[in-house]
Amino acid sequence: MTHFVLVHGAFHGPWCFDPLVELLRAEGDRCTAPELPLTSLAADAAVVTQTLGRVDGPVVLLGHSYGGAVVTAAGDHPAVARLVLLAALAPDAGEGVNGGPVDVDSDFVTALRPSADGRLEVDPARSAALFYPDAEPRAAAAAAAKLRAGATGLPGERLERAAWRSKPTSYVVCAGDPIILPASQRALAARTGASVREIGGDHSPFLARPAELAKLLRAIAG
Repeated sequence: MTHFVLVHGAFHGPWCFDPLVELLRAEGDRCTAPELPLTSLAADAAVVTQTLGRVDGPVVLLGHSYGGAVVTAAGDHPAVARLVLLAALAPDAGEGVNGGPVDVDSDFVTALRPSADGRLEVDPARSAALFYPDAEPRAAAAAAAKLRAGATGLPGERLERAAWRSKPTSYVVCAGDPIILPASQRALAARTGASVREIGGDHSPFLARPAELAKLLRAIAG
């Protein structure tokens, strides 16, 4: 039995992992998915640190997309046995959230816009096609309706440490990702020294391929 702590990415919430959590728990694994405030990297990392302090270790700490930067910042914790970076950012100490060889597709960049409160949001007319192109259309639309605005790192924010330098790390490349391009994911994985696994399809396999992802995570956890 493995305890997975699942950290969502920008614009999302712990709800995005629901199909994956259901499958992992059905096999006896434990899952915890904190909700990030998405106000700054420091605030998001603090939530993960608090979560790790409350759970029984050892845990496998997974970060998806922007959540990879969060677990990189917070994952140097005694409860963490392994990091898993899922189509994720993986900055080094001294870098901001987008540090390293990050290549984000231009269609995603142009879909970003300021929200009413001055943060960032994704154009609702484009979000389902960007995040969930492989998911069943109704599931994709339902997920897109839950997206929220957020700030993923304030100007000048830098990581104090990078957990992938001290923790065993696996990187799961999403081979058809239309947001963080697969070649960029492979380059990020290479510089972290992570063991690399690949899964087919888009940026959000927890929605389109939850059974395949659950099987892969169990294999990584051993």
